[in-house]
Amino acid sequence: MKKVLYGTTALVAAGVLGAGSAAADGISLGLGGYMNTYFSVAGIDEASSTTADYNSTGLFSDGEVHFKGEYKHDNGITFGVNVQLEAFGEANNGGDEVDERYIEVKGDFGRVVAGSENSAAYIMHYAAPTVGLPINSGWVTVFIPAPSGIGGLFRSPGGSTYMDFGNDENVLTYYTPRFSGFQLGVTYAPSVVGNGDGKNFPVEADTETEYSNGLAVGVNFVEDFNGFGVAISGGYRRATVDDAREAAGAEDYQAISAGVNLSYAGFTIGGSYANEMDGKSNTATKGPPPLAINAVQSKGYSWDAGVSYAAGPWAVGATYFHGETEGLLSDPDEDELDAVEVGVSYQVGPGISARGGVMWAEWETEEGEDQSGIVGAVGLSFSF
Repeated sequence: MKKVLYGTTALVAAGVLGAGSAAADGISLGLGGYMNTYFSVAGIDEASSTTADYNSTGLFSDGEVHFKGEYKHDNGITFGVNVQLEAFGEANNGGDEVDERYIEVKGDFGRVVAGSENSAAYIMHYAAPTVGLPINSGWVTVFIPAPSGIGGLFRSPGGSTYMDFGNDENVLTYYTPRFSGFQLGVTYAPSVVGNGDGKNFPVEADTETEYSNGLAVGVNFVEDFNGFGVAISGGYRRATVDDAREAAGAEDYQAISAGVNLSYAGFTIGGSYANEMDGKSNTATKGPPPLAINAVQSKGYSWDAGVSYAAGPWAVGATYFHGETEGLLSDPDEDELDAVEVGVSYQVGPGISARGGVMWAEWETEEGEDQSGIVGAVGLSFSF
C-alpha cells in the first residue's frame, strides 16, 4: 500500500535530506507514506471498573511520512536508507517521534536490513483479508476501548496475530531472493526493549530488566497458478532472559505464527494463527501489590478468519478475530477478545480509497468483567 514516488533532481534530495554533493553522485530521494482518517459513531457498554465516560462520536487519524534515499552501484548492488516520521508526534505514538529507520543493501544475493525495524517473521506474515476498519494488530482498541487491566495488544496474542519479540528493535535481518515462490528471512536483535526506538548501545542488554538475543525466522510462499493466488506464511520468534530473572519466574520468550490467503476471480479467503508459548513477563500494576516478576504474562493464542471480494474499484469483506492472554498467573482464567468487522471500500483514485465499516467487539477480563461496543465508521485512506 505504501508506494514510493521518486524525485530525480539533486535539488530535491539536498533540500529534504541535506544530501548535498552525494545526491549529485546518484543518490535518489523517495517520498512515501500513508494517512488514514475515520469518523466514528459508537455505543460502548462499559465494564464496572472503567472510570472513563466515552463519547458516542470520535475522529481518528494515523499517518507517516517516509524518506527513502537510494543508490544503485554499477555492479548492481543497491544501497538504501529509510526513515519513517510519525505524522502525529510523540504524544499520540507512545513517545515515538520517528518510527522505523534502517539502512539496507540488496542485490541478486537477497536483501540485508540493519536498524530499527520489525522482524522478518512479523513482516512476512499473512493474516485474514480485511476491508474497511482494521481489526488485527491491536487496532480494535482505536474504535472500541479495552477495560482497565488489559494491555499489550499490539504484537501480542491479546489483539493480534502479527507477533514480535519487541517493537521496532535495532535488528539485523537477511532476506533470501525468492525461489519458486519461496522466501526466507532471519532476524537477530541483540537487545529487546519494546519501546519503539530500539537500543543502540551498550553492547550488552540490561539483562536485569530487558530481554536479549532476539531471534526470528520467517518464511512464506507466494505464487499465482493461472489466476489462482496462493500466499502462505510461517514464523518463529525467541528472546532470552538472564539466569537471575529466570530463577525469579520469568521465561524465555517464544512464539509461532502461520497464515494463508487464497484468491481467485476477485475473491480472497484467508486466516492466521499465533501462539505465544512462553510469554513476556513483567510487573504491570494489574492486581494488588506486591507483584512478583512473573505476576503478569502475555502468553496466549489468537486467530482470525475472513473473506473479501473485489470488483473494479469496489471491495467488500468480513473478518472475525479472537485472542486470549494469560494475564495474572495467580488467576487460572484468561483475558479474551472477540471482534467482528464488516466493511466496504471504493478506490477513488490512485492511492486514495474511501472506506467504511461496522465493528463489534467484546472484552472479557479474567476477573469476569465484560466491556463491549459497536461502532460504525467512515473515512479516507491515502497511500503515497
